[in-house]
Amino acid sequence: MNSVWKSGHRISKLLTTFFLGQGLLQGVNILAGLYLVRTMSTEAYAQFGLAAGFQQTVGLLMDLGFTSTIIPLVGARSGDKVLVGKYVRAAKHLRDRTFWILSPIAMIAFFAIMRRHRWPWVSEVLLMGSVLLSVYSGGKVSYYSAPLFLYGRLKDFYVPQTLSAIGRLAVFWIMRIAGALNGWTAAIATAFNITLNGEILQRVSHAHVEWPEKDDPKIDREVMRYVLPAIPALVFAAFQLQSSVFLIGIFGQSVSIAQISALGRLSQIFSILTIFNTVVVEPAMARLPADRVLSRYITLILIALLACTPIVVLAFAAPGPVLWLLGSKYEGLRDVVGWAMLTGSINYLSILIWIMNRARKWVFWSGTILEITLTLSGQILFIVIHGVRTTHDAVFFSLLSAFGPLLTHIYVMAYGFSGAQPRQAVSSV
Repeated sequence: MNSVWKSGHRISKLLTTFFLGQGLLQGVNILAGLYLVRTMSTEAYAQFGLAAGFQQTVGLLMDLGFTSTIIPLVGARSGDKVLVGKYVRAAKHLRDRTFWILSPIAMIAFFAIMRRHRWPWVSEVLLMGSVLLSVYSGGKVSYYSAPLFLYGRLKDFYVPQTLSAIGRLAVFWIMRIAGALNGWTAAIATAFNITLNGEILQRVSHAHVEWPEKDDPKIDREVMRYVLPAIPALVFAAFQLQSSVFLIGIFGQSVSIAQISALGRLSQIFSILTIFNTVVVEPAMARLPADRVLSRYITLILIALLACTPIVVLAFAAPGPVLWLLGSKYEGLRDVVGWAMLTGSINYLSILIWIMNRARKWVFWSGTILEITLTLSGQILFIVIHGVRTTHDAVFFSLLSAFGPLLTHIYVMAYGFSGAQPRQAVSSV
């Protein structure tokens, strides 16, 4: 009975710390995002939104799943701090290598997209600099966070990032008062914020693991073997994550980029739930005894559906209050708000199932092939028949794109429960 009470107390403390810490951090970030949406011109926010979307895509391409391997590969061996340190160092080494290889390609692609909008070249260079700095520093945030999640050190994870997020919001306010808030200044301020978080988490993380003196080729190979079969799906997912923004950037107008990016701010409401999956669900699922896995899957999926349903219903039934958050410039989005929130909820459910599959190492080559086939087929069909030139087009393009990964992860879940064992466990998005 005493052990049960201790376990319950530990779980309660963990959940309380998460919801308080993530709630504050996410709340400040949402405020900062909405502040930019409401105060910046559509042209300036288009620049910021395109940079933010490109950063997400390039970040996934440069990560290739390396940082997401740490928790599943450690599994129940989290007590071995030397081993944890080796996996973190391996993820860092492999991700840094892809950064230096892919950075020149990313620069060329980003400049090619920006050139169509005839923005000042100084702004383009500074936006590109902010993207590269954000991507590199975002990697540090990812792989140095993993040990804190493994050991439940959520306070160490949330407190410094919340304080830096408040500082970023204050910087935005000061820049607006000074008349200096625009697309590239907001992007650079965000990049420096991510860099600061990476430096802080590096110091905190090193205090909880035994950091190896050099890279371990054996661990590097293990990480590569784990992630290699999933690289096609990861690369594809990186591009399709922000595909609507890029298509609008190529074929549409700057105002449409701003509108799509603004709608993305509304979807941040699902971020706290998504991060809960990584911080709490994944480590617990990786350690869970096999006889309790099915009940945990069912419980978490039902909770996700109960959490998302009222949000989506409200967005369809009363879009006015939701649009008020974005400001009068985006009043014309009333007819697509509900669909955008439905897309966000589908993506959240898909990510939940993916993370649970990943934690149990239930991802297979067949899942990678199915995800790419389903998603790409639907996207090509939509582009050929309808095209993506307006905000309305982009919203429904994103909605259609969300079903491919969801159906794939459901298939993988069923395949895993059937007792199939992969020849090589992988990570898929």
